[in-house]
Amino acid sequence: MQQDSASSKPLRQPSSLACMTCRRRHLKCDAQMPVCSRCQASNTECRYIRSRRGLRTKNGDPQQQLDDNASLFSAIDLDAFPDWLSGTTLNSDLVDTGQALFQPLLDTSQTLDIPGLPETALAWPELENAVTPEVAYDPLIQLYYQSFHRSHPLLIPRKALHSPVCGGIPQYILSIMRFIGAHQHPDPSLKEIFRQPAYTVLSDSTPRDGFKVQGMVLLAIVDHAHGAEDSATRIMQAAVNLALELGMNKAAFAAEHSGGNPILEESWRRTYWELYFVDGYLAAMRDQSAFRLFHQAAEVKIPCDEELYNSGDAVTLSNLTFKDLTNNWHCDDERRFSSFAYRIKAVRLLGMVMELNRSLDIDLETRIETIDAALVTSLMQLPSSQRDVYGSHPRLDEMTFQAQMTSYLALIYLHHPRSNMRYASIHAHTSCTRLPTTRDTTPPSASLDLHSQKLLRAADMLCNLATLPNPVKYRTPFFTCALAMCVVVHTVACLFVPIPEKQESMKARIQLGVGALHVLGKSWPLAKTVRQRLIAMYQELGLRCQ
Repeated sequence: MQQDSASSKPLRQPSSLACMTCRRRHLKCDAQMPVCSRCQASNTECRYIRSRRGLRTKNGDPQQQLDDNASLFSAIDLDAFPDWLSGTTLNSDLVDTGQALFQPLLDTSQTLDIPGLPETALAWPELENAVTPEVAYDPLIQLYYQSFHRSHPLLIPRKALHSPVCGGIPQYILSIMRFIGAHQHPDPSLKEIFRQPAYTVLSDSTPRDGFKVQGMVLLAIVDHAHGAEDSATRIMQAAVNLALELGMNKAAFAAEHSGGNPILEESWRRTYWELYFVDGYLAAMRDQSAFRLFHQAAEVKIPCDEELYNSGDAVTLSNLTFKDLTNNWHCDDERRFSSFAYRIKAVRLLGMVMELNRSLDIDLETRIETIDAALVTSLMQLPSSQRDVYGSHPRLDEMTFQAQMTSYLALIYLHHPRSNMRYASIHAHTSCTRLPTTRDTTPPSASLDLHSQKLLRAADMLCNLATLPNPVKYRTPFFTCALAMCVVVHTVACLFVPIPEKQESMKARIQLGVGALHVLGKSWPLAKTVRQRLIAMYQELGLRCQ
């Protein structure tokens, strides 16, 4: 039917602009300003995102590009997230506006060398009162997942931020994630911005639930990494108390508090086992004091594979229990257990070493041999390589890495008290290296006793972990203490083994450990402090640390 142009209004051309409300509902928008017709009729807030077309900077200024990108975060079509995340579809409007640039950011193997943080990332209106999927694009949240989550994977994976479970996350968890992510950001002031909001988890007004346990575990790790040992201990003990009060060690807790969401259920399982691991590790650093959860009965299922968990897809929950892990650890069971299971096994053996070292029994030789064999066997059973869940190259994932790290530390703690090298008169006490020593020195020898040989071998293998492909700066902050132990053992060995060839090898490992501590020290203050103390110790002994 022909339209009479003289008697009718001209047809409105389709608008290339649409408000956020219409975009999210997949509705046509007439783009009326300041409120479109649909929003006016439904009395809904109407908001537009300024177009970036034609505003690309000629000089490619990275700060300007970040500012441009920040304004695009909230323009993502939320209903299209599942397809968008998997890369199966890419809306042409997103290509036109430049939002396609964000697709690689979900692969956290990408290096986020962010020169500056846009102001909008610190105070998005959508994030003031509710957690929305846009939080996944917060630069500091990205840094959290890139640099920390793989080492301590208890929170929901990043892709799950686009699922309904995202809405139940407390604000203080996001603040903790930003606070941790800020440690990898070049602007040091960001850590102070998020420090206070992060520590609100410790407030008495915060609900005593599983999220509070998660927050306290994360802060205990951070406080330890800052050298705040007493604070880390108090927070960790409070987290253990609350977890046991809630029954997180029971099999039913995860299912009852997940609302039927398998990812959240797996997250609760991981929270307890992360608590178990951190409790054991910090106990070892606290002069081998009590590992509280070591004797605590646990019905919680063993976590699933890291690749499956971080995929954000439906998680197949593991039916393996801690009893399966401890009673049926045979060579032919290797494929039954996830890499997280190897990590749990390693810290369990570390707890056995601590128990042994506190024993007042006289005849311990049989127990020593048993634990030594168990540690060596568990290392043999570790997969030689495992596909990194964020890349395609074969390499040890972070859980397998930490299983090795913890096992070698356990061997050091096992053999040092029984080695002649313990008699070295050195001042090596830090919050990482409380190895008992005496003031008597044993003359240098061309050969080492059996325990000293095993001690030095464990230190060699532990130090070698710093040479693996994954960047040291993204390793767990606990790697600081592992490296410090290596430096101490190799420094002592230099005093006991005067053979030039061996001394050169040990000095090279000392330099490797000190260099890795330098890298970690850029993010975590404890690594910087410990490194300075170890260099001073090294120099006091008349050795040169280049």
